[in-house]
Amino acid sequence: MNRREFMQFSALTTLTSAGLFPTLSLADTVNNKRRIVVLVELEGGNDGLNTLVPYTDPIYQDKKIRRNLTLSKSQVIDVGSNMGMHSSLKPLKGLWDKDQLAWVQNVGFAQPDGSHFRSRDIWETAGTFNHIPDEGWLAQVLPQRSYGVDGIVVGQGLGPMSGKRCRSVVMQDPKTFVQQAESLDDLDLECSNPSLQHIVDVQKQLHGAKDVLERSARMRHIDRYFPVRRTFNNDLRSVAKMIVGGADASVYKVSLGGFDTHASQAVPHKNLLHYLAQGLDSFSKAMISSHMWDNVVVMTYSEFGRRIKQNLSGGTDHGIAAPMLVMGGKVKGGVLYGHNPDLKNHDNWNVRHEFDIRSVYGTITENWWGYENPWANQGKIDFV
Repeated sequence: MNRREFMQFSALTTLTSAGLFPTLSLADTVNNKRRIVVLVELEGGNDGLNTLVPYTDPIYQDKKIRRNLTLSKSQVIDVGSNMGMHSSLKPLKGLWDKDQLAWVQNVGFAQPDGSHFRSRDIWETAGTFNHIPDEGWLAQVLPQRSYGVDGIVVGQGLGPMSGKRCRSVVMQDPKTFVQQAESLDDLDLECSNPSLQHIVDVQKQLHGAKDVLERSARMRHIDRYFPVRRTFNNDLRSVAKMIVGGADASVYKVSLGGFDTHASQAVPHKNLLHYLAQGLDSFSKAMISSHMWDNVVVMTYSEFGRRIKQNLSGGTDHGIAAPMLVMGGKVKGGVLYGHNPDLKNHDNWNVRHEFDIRSVYGTITENWWGYENPWANQGKIDFV
C-alpha cells in the first residue's frame, strides 16, 4: 500500500467501523426474516405535550399555563383515552387505525439535568446520570448478531451504535459514500503486519458496501413514494432503498432537527411534525409495497420532553418525559402504552417519567431480536 492509497483509505474510513456487506438478491431481501429497526432522532427535545396531546386535561387547557400553545379538540386527531395526536400527524392516522402504530407515554430516566449533551449521552448509551457506558446501547446488544453490518447512520455520528464491538457505517448520504469509495484503488495483497492487513480487509468491505449502495440506487421504483424532496424525506428514501436493495443491517438511523423550541414554538413545531409525518408515511408505503413492512419497526426518540408551562418567549424549556412513537407491520398498535401525563403532580412543571428508556430498549432487544436483554430488571412494555 503506497502513501496515496493509504491517504485515500484514511479519508474514507472516517465513515465506517468495520462494516460487513454480504451480497443479497432482491428475492432474498423480500423473503428473508430479517428484523430491522429504524431510529428517528428528534433533535433538540421534542414537546411531547403538543405531539400526543392531553387535550381534555384542564391544566393543559389553562391559558395561564400554555397560553398560545394550547391545542383545542379541533386541532388534534382523537386516539381515545382523552388523548389526541397533533393534527400535523394526520398522514399517520391510517397506521393507527390499522393497529400498526403505538405510543409509549412518559418515557425518560431518573435524575435528569436538562443538558442536551448529558441527556443525549444517556439516551444513546442506556446509561444513568451517574454512569455513562463507553459504548452505545445498540453496541451492547448487536454483537450477539454474528453476520452482516450492525447499523447504518444516514447523517452524522454513530450515537447508539458507537463502540468498538459495533460494526457500523456513517454516511452523509449514499451517493457521496459511493463517490468516495470509488476513489480507492482495489488492493489485492496479504500483509504480515496485522494493522495493515486490517486496513486492507476493511477496504474490501468498503467496496462491498459500495456495491450494495449502487444496487440500492437502482431501486428507482421507491422514488414514487417520496414525492417531497426534503432532507429528512431523502434520508428515509435512502434507508428504504438500502433495505429493499439488500444492505443486511439490523439498524438504520436518521435525524430531524429543530425541536429545541424555546421561542415562538407554535408554527415551527407544527411544521416539524408535518415533516415527520410526511416522511414516515412515505417510508411506510415504500416498505408495504416491497413486502418489508412486517420486518421493520420504526421508533422515534428525543433527548427529553419539554415543560408543561410555556415560557415568556412563546416557547417551552427543557423538560423530562415525553412520548415515543413506534410503528411497523408487527407493532401491537392502536394502543397508548402507559398512563396519560399527570400534569397535576409535576416536578417543577416537568412531566415525570413512567417508563425508563431501558425498558423500551429491552423490549426491542428481547421481543424483536430475541437477544439477551441486559436491562431485564427494568421490565418490558411489549409493544412488539
